[in-house]
Amino acid sequence: MDNLPMAYTTELSHLVTGHYLVPEDCDEHQLVVGIRKLLRMLEDTKKTVGITHYTILPTTACNARCYYCFEQGVRPETMTEQTAIDVVEFIQSHCGNQKVFIRWFGGEPTIAANRIDQICKGLRQLGVDFSSKITTNGYLFDDEMVAKACDLWNLESAMVSLDGTEERYNKVKAYVNTDENAYQRVLRNVGFLLTHGVRVSLRMNFDRDNYREFADLLLEAKKRYQEHTLLNVYVHQINDHYPNVDAGRIHGDEEWFGKKILELNRLSRDLGFLHKKPALPFLDYRWCIAARDDAITILPHGELVGCPEQIGPDQFKGTLKKGVTNTDLICSWKQFADYERCWDCVLFPGCVKIINCAGKDRCFYKLERLSQAKELIVRLVDSSIRE
Repeated sequence: MDNLPMAYTTELSHLVTGHYLVPEDCDEHQLVVGIRKLLRMLEDTKKTVGITHYTILPTTACNARCYYCFEQGVRPETMTEQTAIDVVEFIQSHCGNQKVFIRWFGGEPTIAANRIDQICKGLRQLGVDFSSKITTNGYLFDDEMVAKACDLWNLESAMVSLDGTEERYNKVKAYVNTDENAYQRVLRNVGFLLTHGVRVSLRMNFDRDNYREFADLLLEAKKRYQEHTLLNVYVHQINDHYPNVDAGRIHGDEEWFGKKILELNRLSRDLGFLHKKPALPFLDYRWCIAARDDAITILPHGELVGCPEQIGPDQFKGTLKKGVTNTDLICSWKQFADYERCWDCVLFPGCVKIINCAGKDRCFYKLERLSQAKELIVRLVDSSIRE
């Protein structure tokens, strides 16, 4: 207990044993770097027990035209029946008889709902235990599809983007081939998902143009879904290299986004629509699924990549037929980016930045996470003193 930045008392024991409070002369940066390397080495020496986490893109086509889509320029392609058969065989032969966790991604995955049906039926026939979640705009769902998704897809959760209130949402999404009010239709479908017991996360992607609409979106959620406990509503920043819907550039900088994320998510939490519990910083060494040996992303033509948001040919790890073959790429996704500006950050142990990741330089959620950590530590110390 020597050289602590404050006098040690028994009330501080949890913070000391958890390494939240360390001696003044402790080089925490090098300690974290060393532990990460050791944990990675230990994992690499173990025999891989199986690939259990799959992100599957049944299609890269989409019925919306969001101006900020990271897949702009990607050719719309949809999985064939034969590729879906190959997907089932790959999962069955690589899961190591363990439960499988699937995320349906796209494009808009419900455009290829028949391929999702086929994959799920195939896994069931082979006795593969699985559950799934989906990232979707929610437009193509209806009560019948939601019921099928729960029964056949084992769907447990859905992330639906809802980028503001009615006028802006319909403008930003710019759905093709529709004569309906898309905003009202998606809100209806969110209700179907919640009623069938699916956890729903409503995410408002925001910039300086629409952040003020988040409060109204929360009121809309309160009016429609107040009786449901499976709904989370939160915000996510729109990265600054995208123009806004009117081709301007009105994005905030890192500091502005950080403050708004803290402010808006706190508003959602206060209204009971953000249930994720704040946590103290923790040590992590494989935060991204692209760095994990038990996770893979499958593209519509059967190529295997690590990150579902970086799907170019230079990121192919292999194919369904040949398996994972690009060992150099696999190793490169395990290389950490180590910025000196991060060394003194209390979030550094749990904030893994990977050299290959397109988002490695962003730090938008720092203020929110710091605020939550401070509140938890104060609460913990106060509780210990009262006891």
